[in-house]
Amino acid sequence: MGTKYLEHCGTMTIKNVANETSCVIDFKQAGYWGASNEVVGTVLSSSGEVCARIEGKWDEQLALILDPSHLRVLWRITPFPNQALDYYGFTTFAITLNEITSDLEGKIPSTDSRFRPDIRALEEGMIDLAEEQKTRLEELQRDRRRRGTDRIPRWFKRVGEEWMYAGGYWEGRAKGWKDSPVEPLW
Repeated sequence: MGTKYLEHCGTMTIKNVANETSCVIDFKQAGYWGASNEVVGTVLSSSGEVCARIEGKWDEQLALILDPSHLRVLWRITPFPNQALDYYGFTTFAITLNEITSDLEGKIPSTDSRFRPDIRALEEGMIDLAEEQKTRLEELQRDRRRRGTDRIPRWFKRVGEEWMYAGGYWEGRAKGWKDSPVEPLW
């Protein structure tokens, strides 16, 4: 019952593997009466020195702290489109994520989630068909797992607890995806 919401809490570390710099971001837990969605972060050099500090709210804006009374806005949320409630409260950016525009035709692999039949049906407003397709895809996935033939990521590999790019995506795109999987995903 009531309004649904999501509260991000905890620490996230973003690492630049090219130069070993990092940013440690703390998503603050909201108190009962306190502000919500607060974020504070520290940018660290490769030697661990503090280079900069950031603060803000993940649903409004993030700013670089220049001194105790001055901030420089780094990012500010774009206003929601008028029809946002018709699109699950998505931003303009999120609404367009499933579009396959003419500049993308022939450049995205058959494994791209924008080709999923349930997603396509949902995008076209065919809710019943979307639900049928989603159920069909989930059953195919369960069947593959039962047979021990679940999919293996193609362009990423797991290294410890992290996923790293393994290469091949841009090369496949340049070749027009001629070496795409034979077995249908969808």
